[in-house]
Amino acid sequence: MLISTWVSLMAQNLVYAEVPIKPLSPQASLASMQLQDGYTMELVAHEPMVEEPVLLSFDGKGRMYVAEMLTYMQDLDGTGQMKPVSRIKRLEDTNNDGVMDKASIFADKLVLPRMILPLQDGKILARETNTLDLLLLEDTNGDGVSDKRTTVYQGGKRGGNLEHQPSGLIWGIDNWLYVTYTNKRYKVLKDKVIAQDIHYGGGQWGLGQDAVGRLYYSAAGGEKPAFNFQFPSVYGAIPIADELAAGFKEVFPIEMTPDVQGGKSRLRDNNTLNHFTGIAGQSVYLGDKLPELNGDYIVPEPVGNLVRRAKITRKNGYSIISHPYQAAQKEFIASTDASFRPVWSETGPDGTLYLVDMYRGIIQEGNWTQKDSYLRSVIEAYRLDKIIGGGRIYRVTKPGLKQSEQPNLYAKSATQLVEYLAHANQWWRINAQKLLVLSQDHSVIPNLVSMVKTHPNALARLHALWTLEGLGFVDINLLKHAFNDNDENLRVAAVRISEQVFSKYKTSLVKLWQTLLLEADIELTQQILLSAYFVGVNEVSRNELVDLAKTRFPNSIGIQAILLTMEYRVKAAKDQAEIAKGNQVLAESMLRGKRHFESLCADCHGEKGTGVQASTGLIAPSFVDNPRINGDIAILGRIVLQGLVGQIEGETYLGGTMMSLASNDDLWIADALTYIRNSFGNQAEAVTPEQISQIRQLEKRKVPWTFAELKSLYGQALSNKNEWRFSASHNPTNFTALADGKLDRGRWHSKTKQKIGMWLQLELPQVYQVSRVLVDCRPYEWNCAKSLDLEFSSDGQNWTLVDRKIKPASHYISQTLGHKAKYLRFVLTNGSAVRPWSVTEVDIVASPVD
Repeated sequence: MLISTWVSLMAQNLVYAEVPIKPLSPQASLASMQLQDGYTMELVAHEPMVEEPVLLSFDGKGRMYVAEMLTYMQDLDGTGQMKPVSRIKRLEDTNNDGVMDKASIFADKLVLPRMILPLQDGKILARETNTLDLLLLEDTNGDGVSDKRTTVYQGGKRGGNLEHQPSGLIWGIDNWLYVTYTNKRYKVLKDKVIAQDIHYGGGQWGLGQDAVGRLYYSAAGGEKPAFNFQFPSVYGAIPIADELAAGFKEVFPIEMTPDVQGGKSRLRDNNTLNHFTGIAGQSVYLGDKLPELNGDYIVPEPVGNLVRRAKITRKNGYSIISHPYQAAQKEFIASTDASFRPVWSETGPDGTLYLVDMYRGIIQEGNWTQKDSYLRSVIEAYRLDKIIGGGRIYRVTKPGLKQSEQPNLYAKSATQLVEYLAHANQWWRINAQKLLVLSQDHSVIPNLVSMVKTHPNALARLHALWTLEGLGFVDINLLKHAFNDNDENLRVAAVRISEQVFSKYKTSLVKLWQTLLLEADIELTQQILLSAYFVGVNEVSRNELVDLAKTRFPNSIGIQAILLTMEYRVKAAKDQAEIAKGNQVLAESMLRGKRHFESLCADCHGEKGTGVQASTGLIAPSFVDNPRINGDIAILGRIVLQGLVGQIEGETYLGGTMMSLASNDDLWIADALTYIRNSFGNQAEAVTPEQISQIRQLEKRKVPWTFAELKSLYGQALSNKNEWRFSASHNPTNFTALADGKLDRGRWHSKTKQKIGMWLQLELPQVYQVSRVLVDCRPYEWNCAKSLDLEFSSDGQNWTLVDRKIKPASHYISQTLGHKAKYLRFVLTNGSAVRPWSVTEVDIVASPVD
């Protein structure tokens, strides 16, 4: 260990353990676990059978597919992280003793695989890092190794830090596939996958689903353990105030290694993590072997070496998530092993809860382990970077539970699969539904209709109705029957499904919804409102539905939240249409940028741009009326491309680091910046892909900036105007007015009428890197240039066009991005046959080139 690092940490009161930390054997690590309420953990698999596991998924035979990120942070700098050497393994328990005893490499040569969805026997969908494509991997000869790869969905490249890319790919109860960080959902149609845009695309690593199809998102970067779980996310993000019970974000680890990216503010005096910060792989447990756990929200926290169990309580149309061990200041599972890194949870076919432990030292990606960072010093002090290559998979169970029969859904007939829709374990229900929908076997439609009408199990009726939807059988008469079912979840599902026949039964369906509203409970009322907005019911009819709902439930928190969100959405659509009238290109860029912002940036900066509030401050800066956002693209572009660390104008933010988004393409970055520069009270010119491309070429820096560096290099107006030397093609006199700092009657003008090619030139004392040039002609607007080019030169002989203004304006602001120049020249590209050219002031934002 470096002595200086150790002394530094001691001075900060940040070392409470023996160092370096050593990895424990699987058995020793298991012995370090503390569980509540009599639960126990069992090893299912461990290294070398699995290495660097990040997620698992069971297929219809109970075989476990495990994604292994073999290149994830193998050293402090993430060297070689994007090499295509990661893989997906298939594990099997051949004797049904609960321990995996057979492993095969199902697919290799992958780039950090991050999604797995088993389909039919030997077929899985998968996605790698840095792409939005979906792969179908097939084992056609049954040897446990895929021998066929097909890109079944072409989504193109996806950039950004690998921790901030889509995860999930879960089969929703509505037969769509859902992911995080992408405002799209997907559907399998025979041999291809289609995508549909939806209103929400947030979250981070992992995605949970409850028994009726509500999704549960988390965001480690935003320190949010759960959000957007009130209603199906296809309708957008509809938050409820205080939906997480008081104190829920506080965590209670028993391990004291201070390796938290947020630094000392995220630690108690004893070095334990005080707040969720690494949330990953959450789920809702829906098994049958641990009934008192059924319906609970499971939240792995790898930085805190713990797993949270939370209670979901739904009353009056909305849910509250609370921590049952809050008063005792304990966690469901906690370990004293610093390398215990739970990153995934899943209900298994045997009805127990499975956990994936990545088991390693470093659990934050290289953006947060930069040189001179707090986190790097801790990693070096404890030698956490040396703990790699491990991996464990656990089962959470209780003593005395017998091992269940292993499934073989692939061997079942369609009729038998229908019966499994009534299984007590949701794993069997959703997988039976999935296989029925994939088969498109319509022979079971009568069985499913009968199940919807007569089965005593409400969950069986619910899955049967959605399975019929997946088979393309959406019958209005069956839906009417379901509208009056005694189970509120079935009634809600029926209204959701009726959206698909809205175009056919438009008027009658709206009337039917109105009739339902007269006696509907709060859940059905809320769903009718969501559906009305979703399908685009005309404003008059929609207002009638809204009035009915508000009359019946005048104080409903859920209805108020829905209507507020929808009001904003309607306004946004009108604003978008208004923008499109004047500038279709800008409107399209804003729409794309909004999606990018919501799917990535909002987790830290907030959906309304106000910054996400944590216990002691903001995760990241507010964008509202932000002069930095409205300012130099030279600075904004470099923040996005290289990242940002440290204080911003004296303010410290809990996120600590703005990650580089350089792996996104130029259009993606330009659209995102255009959106934030024209939202949240900001108003500035759009950013173009060409500008981002230029900054990439100009700036070869690989490490994040500090804001002080950026402001010094690209945010300072030159004050040495007395050293500037002007010249002009016409009337080379009276240049003093151009640099006197006044917008008054003093001016330079050409004397003669404007002509194409007429120029005004400025020589600076030396070469500068110039981020912005301002040329003003007020108060002589009638004599302004109709259009002009701005050219730069280092020697006064060889000129480069850096900006082009083609519309008349009273003043021009040229974003010159850091191009180098000693000479600047404004050249008219259009003229006036009746007026001369006037300029009253020139300003330059630049820094000298050493």
